[in-house]
Amino acid sequence: MSSKLVGIVGATGTGKSTSIKHLNPEETYIINVAKKELPFKGSEKLYNLEKKNYKEVDDANEITRLLKTISEKAPHVKNIIIEDSNYIMGFNMVSKATETGFTKFSIMAKDMVDLFRTARQLRNDITVFYLTHPEEIMDGQDIIGYKIKTAGKLIDNQVLLEGLLTVCLYTSVEENKDGTVNYQLITNRYRKIPAKSPDGMFQELKIPNNLQLVADSLTNYYNA
Repeated sequence: MSSKLVGIVGATGTGKSTSIKHLNPEETYIINVAKKELPFKGSEKLYNLEKKNYKEVDDANEITRLLKTISEKAPHVKNIIIEDSNYIMGFNMVSKATETGFTKFSIMAKDMVDLFRTARQLRNDITVFYLTHPEEIMDGQDIIGYKIKTAGKLIDNQVLLEGLLTVCLYTSVEENKDGTVNYQLITNRYRKIPAKSPDGMFQELKIPNNLQLVADSLTNYYNA
C-alpha cells in the first residue's frame, strides 16, 4: 500500500489551515505555497526552518522533489501539508502571462498530475493533505455544484484533480443560535458538495475540522 492523498477544500476563513493545529509538529511537514502566516497560536515556534518541518515553495516540480526527499530521508514525518495549494497554478499563470499558445496549459496540467501521482507513491505511513479553494460550477445563474479551483477550463479539460484524491473533504461553517460557530469537514456528498471518502471510513457526515482525526481515521480504516 502507498501513501494517502487527502483534499481539504474550502473558502478562505472556513477552517482549512486551522485544522493543522491538531497535528503533532514532530510528525508533520508543512509546504507553504502562498508563504503567509499560519492562523493558529504558536505556529511559528512549532513549524520553522530550524525544526526542519517547514518550507515555503510555490513551484510544482520543486514540491514534487521535496515530497520524494521527505519520504526517503525523513522517516519520522507522517503528515505532509501542502498549504494554499491553489496558488501553485495561480502563481504559475502569472509568471507565464506573456506566453502565447496552449502549450503552457498542457505543461501545467502535466506538472500537477506528476505532483499528485508522486504524493500517492510515497511511504505507506504518510498522509499528504492538499489544502485548496473551491470553485462554483454554474448553469446560467444557478450554482449546480463545486470543484477544486484550478487555473481555468484549459486545465480542467486535461485533468480532473478530484479523481486523483483518495479522500476529498469540504469545509462547513455553521452558526449557532448563541452566536458561536462550528467549523467542520463534510465527509461525503451533501447537497451540492461533492465530498468523498471510502465507504465506512467516517461514521458521521460532518466531523470536527481536525486533521489528526482525519489521519487517524485513514490509518484505522486501512489497517483494519
